[in-house]
Amino acid sequence: MNNTTNKIIECERKKIHQLFGFQLHHKYKLLGLIIAISGLCCLFIFRMSVGETEIVREVFRKLILIGLLMISISKDKEEDELTITLKAQSYKFAFICGVFYAIVQPFINFGVAFLFSQKENNELLQLGDFQLLFFMLIVQIMLYTFLKLSR
Repeated sequence: MNNTTNKIIECERKKIHQLFGFQLHHKYKLLGLIIAISGLCCLFIFRMSVGETEIVREVFRKLILIGLLMISISKDKEEDELTITLKAQSYKFAFICGVFYAIVQPFINFGVAFLFSQKENNELLQLGDFQLLFFMLIVQIMLYTFLKLSR
């Protein structure tokens, strides 16, 4: 390879490393918590009072996911190699749990509906994106918090 190609490869490698290391400032963790809780509260309030329209429900669901994502990718006040490792382990475990959840949960829902529903033709319903992403983010946040507290 010539020198120009090596420079391009090195530049791309630096950009990828910067992207992998991207994290929000630790102040965004509180903001994410406020956004997630307010989205959750608004979702319940609108469901109880106005009824549920699809667009309102989707907006509040997206707010909850944005808040949880902000919590998940925010730095801690004291970031070191151990917290980075714990965060990577929690992401790995959350991904594995998410895949397992996406595979197993429709069968559990089908079995429960078959046992307790009066309908003749129960369907094997797939998970929605919100349900799966919410599950993965919650598992990651809870596991990271548990690992961080138990060190």
